[in-house]
Amino acid sequence: MKKQILTILTILISAFTFACDCSETNPIMEFYSSEYVFEGKIISKIYAKDSLTYKITFDISKHYKNGDSPKKLEFEAFSKGRFNSEGKYIGKGSNCDSYPEKGEIWLIYTKRYKGKLYFPNICSNSKNTDYRQVRIEEQKTLDNGNSFKLENFIYQFEHDFNYTKPISDIDSILKTGQIKDYEKPFTWLNLYVDKDGNLNSVTTHIGYQLKTDSIFNLPNEFKIKLRKPLTEFEKDAIELVKKVQKWEIKKHRKTNVSVPYIRHLAIEFDKEKKEWKYEL
Repeated sequence: MKKQILTILTILISAFTFACDCSETNPIMEFYSSEYVFEGKIISKIYAKDSLTYKITFDISKHYKNGDSPKKLEFEAFSKGRFNSEGKYIGKGSNCDSYPEKGEIWLIYTKRYKGKLYFPNICSNSKNTDYRQVRIEEQKTLDNGNSFKLENFIYQFEHDFNYTKPISDIDSILKTGQIKDYEKPFTWLNLYVDKDGNLNSVTTHIGYQLKTDSIFNLPNEFKIKLRKPLTEFEKDAIELVKKVQKWEIKKHRKTNVSVPYIRHLAIEFDKEKKEWKYEL
């Protein structure tokens, strides 16, 4: 009995160890960064002599991005340099890999890596549509993707952007903060910075409202909307952080387009040292 329990535990631990850890990607962000987005049927799958790699060819029935061609696309089935033939050929497998087969119909979002198109892994919105249907919301994105303007929306945690920092000397600014015996000297603040790197608004982490676009599921409007009265510390913290006027411009790494964004900042007053501190 103990041996059986140990075996089950070992299997469970292994499953968690090799599980694919994915963060969800908004389809429009993957659409924007992709070279091709299409639906197609796999018409061939050809292995190399050593079986470590293979090539697949799609007959494309519908392009969603940038016109109606080409009619066929070929992929060397690897994800960012990591060959991913099936485990029966290479002796190991990964839950992060997809194993497409001839005859399957796929929705594909694809970029180039080292000059070659790569077949997306399981963390992509790419999917075998026989097993994962395209949701209504994603279909709206696909149908309208070519009208998408990156700079018209507000970003927080999305991939493919640079990490921004304040240009204004925040340490010097914090030294001008008021010295008081605050009751609760800590808060999280949200900062709205425009596409030119200018601080536009500051409020608490629950003191704002975002209006979200119904097609692309991205926020396009930031409004301060306080849900409760501000404490004395929050008021002073907001006024202090408003002086940090200049921030690095947030840009998309591939296209270099500048965008407005929300930055999160923790701020506190150290009662013992009588100084203001922050953490980005």
